[in-house]
Amino acid sequence: MGIECKNCGTEFEITNEDLAFLDKLSPVFNGEKKLLPPPTECPPCRQMRRMSFRNERMLHERKCDVTGKDIISVHASDSPFTICEKNHWYSDKFDPLVYGRKYDFSRPFFDQFADLERSMPLPSLRVEKSENCEYNNDVRDCNNCYICARTHMSQNLLYTYRGNKSSDSVDCMQITKCESLYECTECVSCYNSKYLFFCSECSDSAFLLDCRNCTNCFMCTNLRNKKYYFLNEKLTKEKYEEKLVEFDFGSHHMVRKAYKMYADIRKKTIGRDLMIINSENCSGDNLFECKNCALCFSAQQSENNRHLWDVKLFHDSMDAYSGGRNAELIYFTTAAAGSHNVQFCLRSSNSYNVCYSFFINSSNDIFGSIGLKHEKYCILNKQYTKEEYEEMIPKIIEHMKDTGEWGEFFPANISPFTYNETVAQEYFPLSKEEAISKGYRWHDRDPKNYQKQTYKIPNCIDDVQDEITESILSCVQCKKNYKIVPQELSFYRKHRIPIPHFCHDCRHMVRFSIRNPQKLRRDKCKKCEKSIMTTFTDDTEMQIYCESCYLDEVY
Repeated sequence: MGIECKNCGTEFEITNEDLAFLDKLSPVFNGEKKLLPPPTECPPCRQMRRMSFRNERMLHERKCDVTGKDIISVHASDSPFTICEKNHWYSDKFDPLVYGRKYDFSRPFFDQFADLERSMPLPSLRVEKSENCEYNNDVRDCNNCYICARTHMSQNLLYTYRGNKSSDSVDCMQITKCESLYECTECVSCYNSKYLFFCSECSDSAFLLDCRNCTNCFMCTNLRNKKYYFLNEKLTKEKYEEKLVEFDFGSHHMVRKAYKMYADIRKKTIGRDLMIINSENCSGDNLFECKNCALCFSAQQSENNRHLWDVKLFHDSMDAYSGGRNAELIYFTTAAAGSHNVQFCLRSSNSYNVCYSFFINSSNDIFGSIGLKHEKYCILNKQYTKEEYEEMIPKIIEHMKDTGEWGEFFPANISPFTYNETVAQEYFPLSKEEAISKGYRWHDRDPKNYQKQTYKIPNCIDDVQDEITESILSCVQCKKNYKIVPQELSFYRKHRIPIPHFCHDCRHMVRFSIRNPQKLRRDKCKKCEKSIMTTFTDDTEMQIYCESCYLDEVY
């Protein structure tokens, strides 16, 4: 059936498969299934709403409202919420049940949840089981990382987004099992390389696009199992090394020139219409070892899902962003990990039977609560017996049906973050006026606080003095101040990399712009003209082939 999106007005389709999923995901209380109604927003608007509850990268210096300590937080000092230093918030000293209250059937649920959210402290960051990782967010099992986000089981990473099982790398995005990389995007099992894009098992190389198992290659595309290639031409080891000597990787001017060369060879690169690998009955893009996944993007080892983004090991779920660890029966949730039967939540870890809640860990049978750890049978952070809980929840759901809230995600004004600091702004950018008109908050950065640059950056890394780590630099694009930390300078010197002239936020956005939008469109294969679906934009300069033509040409 066709439905008009209440947010953007676009008509979208609710399929029989969607309805079957909603039936499967509907919670059961006292043997009675409480059916989830069809969504009232189109898939992109639903994704935007979930993402608007996730500040992944923007950090602030501020005071902890509970301990008074100077802290780093994803919440600015002018946040309307009470913010608590993460170690205290996650410790036994913090008791979230203290803020519990009775459910009021004379008021809408979202109003009551908003009151609870504003009455109790929220965590400053999420950094778990990690050492020397204070200046990061959404980090777990890491050591010595700086300004990283969504990074796990890694060490010695700087300015990296989604680094996993990787080490000793700087300015990367989505790298897995990698070491000693710089400015690399979407790479797996790569080593000692710079400027790699969508590569795997490559080493000692630079400026590669869509290459696999290559060593000592420079400025190449679409290579497989090659060694000593320069501009896609096979050379002897001696000739390759002679050519490479001509290129000074430590020169800022030389690297800029190489980027222009890369832009030219990108036009000749063959792109695969969709990256769906070892998967069965799937639609979307960037799917690896998946089965029966419809309109999913960037998913791995997942089965029987619909409308998921950036997940791993998800099963029988719909409308979710971020998460993994065998999450199952997840609906309209952001960041669910190791959880079962979770609906309308922000961050649920190792929990089950959780609905309309924030930051729930190792708990079960939770409704409308925040920050609970090892708890059960709670509503608005108030403890109940099992019998009381099971009697109350059906009544609350009926009340939410009367108020039009059941089946809807939290409204914009309940997000803990300002819109322009969330990942939603990266995928679905809004102006300040647009965001405010939709009910979101906005964080203004005062340009008057920016200071004049105090160090002139030399062209070559060989000429950079130690004093740069004590100096103020100014981004050539956004004018925001940034700094070079000692660990970073050491890496640049070791790998002969010039000092960046952009702040880490602008560098991140350049890497982000390289990735295709999470949106399918119809096109024709540039070789056989067969109709294809792809996420490459219609103005791409690459040559987009269907799967069979791509495999014939590249392999």
